[in-house]
Amino acid sequence: MNLETWKRAQNLQVASLAEGAFVGRLDDFMFDLETHQIYGWRLKGSGMFAKPGGVPADELVLVGRDLALIRSEEAVEWSGGRITVVDGRAWASAYRGTQAVSRRGRSLGAVQDFVIDREGNQVTGLLLHGGLLLPLDGRVSTGPAAIIAESDDLVVEMPDEEAGAGEQVAWWNRLTSAIGMGSSRAALEEGTTIDVTDDSHGTESLVAESLQD
Repeated sequence: MNLETWKRAQNLQVASLAEGAFVGRLDDFMFDLETHQIYGWRLKGSGMFAKPGGVPADELVLVGRDLALIRSEEAVEWSGGRITVVDGRAWASAYRGTQAVSRRGRSLGAVQDFVIDREGNQVTGLLLHGGLLLPLDGRVSTGPAAIIAESDDLVVEMPDEEAGAGEQVAWWNRLTSAIGMGSSRAALEEGTTIDVTDDSHGTESLVAESLQD
């Protein structure tokens, strides 16, 4: 049973549904430190000298096992700019290594990876050093320099690889309930179709806001 994480998503090829074309690979993402919403993803272009690009998270349809899907390649903006810092937001690559502590001052570990939803729109948990997972809910504050959890008990130990199937299923059910992703995974595994025709929502230009020329 695998979590959807940033490390697993990195370097996934990105394909557009409208054009049926490969447009690059997933690289980094920017998220809101308060809501944990992902604003957009940075892409690696194809080719050795290709420019990096960006795509708004709401244009991402699915972060799958072997491929990530976006609605259209027209949503990608290409730029040779560098990553910049925006107040109240953080890039996953820069936030990795941030220390998590409890209100009592106990160290919980440093961020090693990020648990994301299948659509690549939300960070739902933090994987900490030592095989611990910290679900992100109202009891966890993610600041620019540190993460503070209301209680030591909020961290979840990852299951032992030798654990029995029943124990792993029980752990998975507890975890998906904690990070609010159970119904999404179930719907996808049952073959529910994904509507990619709704473009009524506005799109945010990730590159214009967070990449400088």
